[in-house]
Amino acid sequence: MAAVLAILPKGLLRQAEAWRPEMQAAAWSAIGLLAITGAALRVEGAVSWCPVFGLDGPTLPMLVLLAFAGGIMSQGRRGMACVLAGLAFLALSPLVFGLLAGTALVLLAGKGRQGVWLPAAVVPACIPADSPLCPPLLCLMVLLLGWSVSAQKGPEATVPVGIGVFLLGRLLSETGVLHPMFQVLLILSGCCVALGGCVQALRVQQVHRIAAGLACAGFGALVVLLALALATTLEGMDQFRTAAQLGLGAPLLAMLALLWLCQPQKDAEGSSETTGFPPLICSVAGLAALSVALLLLSGLPPLGGFSVLWCLVSAGELATRAAPPIQALGTILVLVGAAGFMALGILGLVRLGYAAFRGGQGTSARLAGQSVRSGFFPLLPAVICLVAACVVSVLPGAWLALQDHLFVGVDARDFMWSKALSVWFTDTPVSFTPLYSVAALMVCMGGVIALGRVCKFYPFPRLQAARQRWQEGAPLIKVDKAVEAEPTEQEAAVWTMLLVFLGLQNQTPSDWAIVDKTAAGGRYVQAILFRSVAWCEAQGLVLILLFLAAGLLFGLLVGQ
Repeated sequence: MAAVLAILPKGLLRQAEAWRPEMQAAAWSAIGLLAITGAALRVEGAVSWCPVFGLDGPTLPMLVLLAFAGGIMSQGRRGMACVLAGLAFLALSPLVFGLLAGTALVLLAGKGRQGVWLPAAVVPACIPADSPLCPPLLCLMVLLLGWSVSAQKGPEATVPVGIGVFLLGRLLSETGVLHPMFQVLLILSGCCVALGGCVQALRVQQVHRIAAGLACAGFGALVVLLALALATTLEGMDQFRTAAQLGLGAPLLAMLALLWLCQPQKDAEGSSETTGFPPLICSVAGLAALSVALLLLSGLPPLGGFSVLWCLVSAGELATRAAPPIQALGTILVLVGAAGFMALGILGLVRLGYAAFRGGQGTSARLAGQSVRSGFFPLLPAVICLVAACVVSVLPGAWLALQDHLFVGVDARDFMWSKALSVWFTDTPVSFTPLYSVAALMVCMGGVIALGRVCKFYPFPRLQAARQRWQEGAPLIKVDKAVEAEPTEQEAAVWTMLLVFLGLQNQTPSDWAIVDKTAAGGRYVQAILFRSVAWCEAQGLVLILLFLAAGLLFGLLVGQ
């Protein structure tokens, strides 16, 4: 039903056309409720050959997260890509998974080089996990999906993240411990994706691109956590696994709300995106929702990011305690790099918040008379995701019990009311309760307010209303500002003499013959490339089948 609602053209539903978003939300809500019920009742499928796909434990939590993503997406390619990703999670064959997931990635790619390269990201689904080709292809998959996440402009960025996490977790679970060289390559791939996302979040100017960079950085961090939890022989693997499960909870839901709030403005028909400021964060309610999303994504206690950081630190302590010196040094370097990525991510969050608050104040007056995305209902999807993220961050034990079978071969966590409020591990008595941090922060905030009331002391100066000069009773005197002469820089005489000596005075690089010939050759190569890309975009499904066939052929040859 969700697929039918996503691909039906406008006007076909007639009087029910106005209720299409509500029907889509109802369909995805039913999918999420069925997934939660299945996880609570331990609904599992039969375990077959590697890799294992089908309606089993790891599929159910991913369907819950995908239901949130599909519920807030509109119709068209994005909604259909979300539906295909959900069907891929339920596929009984790796070939069917690759076909559906590859088609979803092609729908999200749009035009350009991504439409050519993204189908190759699903090749590892068709190769046995014990094949020597599987780890290098996993590294290629991580890089391609990270590229796809960083290029999205809305909530659809979570679809490649879900596909990559699901496929990588399942294959690593079936593979077992990788060779140290492959471990290093996989961790370096995740670090490259995380670093690229952080750099994008710190360099670009558009708000939606900053949010996409943060989503890319989060995907790279999840890849590193999965590699440490499933592909290494380090101690504290359960702690790394718990950190990955918590990273898929509150931070991912908060990122989904952030991507929804920061998506670019569209025209009246909704077909093309403009360069305008995101209108959803130009109101007080939108800025408040954005603030909650930024807090949930930050590393400050007691929020979701701090729980992931606490699990990472606990896992690093156990891993370095019982590891050889070289392995312990490598683990420390990886953890220091992860902490650096988190710091860069927090700087990106601060930059996004500053850009949103500065742009929202200037754009709210311009959008005051427009009816585009006005009111509370456009913010409802983000509010639902933020409420779910707050529930997951306050009740992490319930989320861990829901995700007990995300990875194959690990004992399940039974749901217990006594541990619903805490992050706990299966092999150690160590636990962390975020609610205690909430209470501590409330006490500190109350103490600061009480101190300010009693002692009339505040850490920040009070804002005073600006008054016009004529209100002060003083005469208005206009003072002309002196015009300062602009400094001029003289050209270096040595550089001029060198140009005269070489015979290049009063010439530009475009006047050189070699530059002209190189430009002509580049234009010829560019025309051939554009024709090749246009053909590949037109034959997207054919490329998927070719990639999958090549993956199956390589897997059979290596297996022999």
